[in-house]
Amino acid sequence: MNYIALKGRIEQTIQSRPLDIEAHNDLFDLCREYEKVDFTVAHEWNREMRTYVGYGLRLAVDKHDFLMAERFNDLLFRSLLFDAPHFFDEYLQAVEFGKPLDKKFYQPRRHYLKRYVDAYQEILDGKLDFLSISMPKRAGKSQLGINFTNMLSGKYPDRSTLMEGTGDDLVKSFYLGCLEYLQTPSDYHFYDIFPESKLVQTNADTKILNLLHKSRFPTVMCRSIDARQVGLSEATNLLYLDDCVEGREEAKNRQRLDDKWEIISGDIIGRAIEGTPIVICGTRYSLYDPIGRLQEEMKKQGKRMKVIETPALDLVTDESNFEYEREGKKVFTTKYFRDQREMLSAEQFESEFQQQPFEAKGLLFPEASLNRYFELPVDRDPDSVIAVCDTADTGADFCSMPIAAVYGDEVYIVDVVFDDSPPEVTKPECAKALMDNGVVAATFESNNAGSYFARDVSQLLEDRKYTCNIRTKRTISNKQTRIEFASDTIIKKFYFKDPSLYARNSQYAEFMKQVTTYTRSGKVPHDDAPDSLSLLENELRGLVGAKVEIIQRPF
Repeated sequence: MNYIALKGRIEQTIQSRPLDIEAHNDLFDLCREYEKVDFTVAHEWNREMRTYVGYGLRLAVDKHDFLMAERFNDLLFRSLLFDAPHFFDEYLQAVEFGKPLDKKFYQPRRHYLKRYVDAYQEILDGKLDFLSISMPKRAGKSQLGINFTNMLSGKYPDRSTLMEGTGDDLVKSFYLGCLEYLQTPSDYHFYDIFPESKLVQTNADTKILNLLHKSRFPTVMCRSIDARQVGLSEATNLLYLDDCVEGREEAKNRQRLDDKWEIISGDIIGRAIEGTPIVICGTRYSLYDPIGRLQEEMKKQGKRMKVIETPALDLVTDESNFEYEREGKKVFTTKYFRDQREMLSAEQFESEFQQQPFEAKGLLFPEASLNRYFELPVDRDPDSVIAVCDTADTGADFCSMPIAAVYGDEVYIVDVVFDDSPPEVTKPECAKALMDNGVVAATFESNNAGSYFARDVSQLLEDRKYTCNIRTKRTISNKQTRIEFASDTIIKKFYFKDPSLYARNSQYAEFMKQVTTYTRSGKVPHDDAPDSLSLLENELRGLVGAKVEIIQRPF
């Protein structure tokens, strides 16, 4: 059978007779049949078909042909059911189909939730190992997690999902949220999507539920982070972590955060059988919260990962990212979030609404204190372009090389190499960056293996016939003291790219994150970026007073 030709003929009929419901049904039957031939294309056709169905539905309503409208509405539902077991976006639409708009969770919020739904789809498709989501409270992150847990449970009822959160109230709310979709079939269409995955067991005390059959490791188990884990829990479908920090008071207590991370890293993560995806959702309260630490750990392990941290107010436009309509009124408006900003402390607003960890005290280079630039001075060339490289001492350190265009006493950081990869990767990166930016002189810290690193970079440049004055310098001053003394000049005289000029996942972005989260105590996981800036400041200070003057030749 020539499916493509048949599809074309049916579409011609639909386009000429948009209220021909039988032609629409024929097209849907064709999609279902073609799924046996090409799954992906069949479901693409099904999505295209819903455009025709939607138009036919609107046309029938406009003509007050409500019987025909009902038939189109039924076809729309069947089309969503066809996609729903495989695609999270369609699942969310199908499970609430027919409910009044004001009673629906997803459809009113779809315009801003879709980016998270697409990321969850990557988990479902096996394209991601780790997903981190942060958004303002009450914006829908937990409800989205409940729906994804249910979808995975319906699709794979023989596997287990472990949900972990802080406090019994949160865990109970998540558990009851899952049950609501399973125990009220008159309101939700879970069993229309997954007819085989019947609810066979629940336990409100242990907060477990089983679909299809009972199991030692239940289909869903919801537990508090502080609860006993040994022998009771396992994750083969999904490990889902939700709101691992109770609130700002806990976030301010470094010891409590360290203790919580010890539980998560030492026990809970081990509950995920190898290959099981991990999703963590919550507010970015602190530099040291479990979300940030888990992000770093997943990155070190080379996991396929995605981090979505959406501020309440857009960082560029200062407009709401979460406005939607509820009961005929707009909520989460720009005005609402701006009013919150005026009312709350900067610390509270930045963390709870903007998803920016904001330490109340001790930041040496707070974001607001740094100079930013959109373009370099256009009326003159730089006096010099130099670089300083702090090579990685251990496997956990970053090779950090800021490159500076110097205009008088103004220093523009035009590029960086900031990578924790092994030397065989960072050496060529440094050589390329030096050439790309026209660097004339570069100083490499010679502690440990720095001299060998500088020698190899110099050789790479020589092989490419590029001239750059490479020298090494041993540093003996205390790192924290050096950074502290250099900070005033860095804040006043250094200029960094505006965030709009670099990608959020770029080396420049990672470099700036480490700079802006460095505390006066020095108690941070990494300090390579601020240290390399202090080395650069020291290097530039040594050049002060050296001037080039043009004079009359004396002979």
